Amino acid sequence: MKANLRCLSTLLDQTSRYHPSPITVAQLADFGKKRDESLSYSFLHKELPIRISHMLKELQMLPEPLLQQRSVKLVKDMYLKTFKDLSEFEDIHTNDQQTFSRFTRKLNEIKRRHQTVVETMAEGILCLKKESGDRFDPSINYFLDRFYMSRIAIRVLMSNHLVLFGPEEETPGHCGIIDTSLDVHDIVDEAASSARFLCNHHYAESPDIHISTFNTGDKDPDREVTMAYIASHLHHMVFELVKVRISNPKLRSFDGN
Repeated sequence: MKANLRCLSTLLDQTSRYHPSPITVAQLADFGKKRDESLSYSFLHKELPIRISHMLKELQMLPEPLLQQRSVKLVKDMYLKTFKDLSEFEDIHTNDQQTFSRFTRKLNEIKRRHQTVVETMAEGILCLKKESGDRFDPSINYFLDRFYMSRIAIRVLMSNHLVLFGPEEETPGHCGIIDTSLDVHDIVDEAASSARFLCNHHYAESPDIHISTFNTGDKDPDREVTMAYIASHLHHMVFELVKVRISNPKLRSFDGN
């Protein structure tokens, strides 16, 4: 058992020396058009362990009081288990469909395992804040920003593979998880409406929000603005921005201003 842990620790150290490969939305969309499972496997079975190893290394560098929180230990164990699972495919270079299917099932299992990471990590942070009070280390916020950004990137890569080759259903008009003709106005309007609903719930009123678009990339500026993007990500970003704007007492105004 100890020998296995030492081997895993050595592999983790070696893998973390590599840098993650930057991936753009355009590249994901282009890959979705090709639908080459062999290409996806050859990339992800190397790329995902690299990204996971970097997250584990950052977790190890957290302040000791936070590392000792039960919730944070659970998160660390999740990622260690995931790294171990993915390491099974480290030296398997093949075009065998059985290996592809086993890899896809493993990704689906990993994605379900990490479903509650955000809530679990938040529980650890809240417990530490209660214990430390004014002594809470502000550098932890920097770690959290990096941690959650890394988590989003990993889930994007896994979700795209699972939509293309696994059990997750592909939405019509999409290439994997990328909506190639996403209507920006519709998403922004829906997100703003959700933020207004939340504001109404808490303050019993909310400001009117009017969304207008201007297409600078077309001869007709009134033509709908579309782009290739992940709809849920755009919705979440706009929702958070509008929510902060209309829920802040210093910024909120219900008189039309």
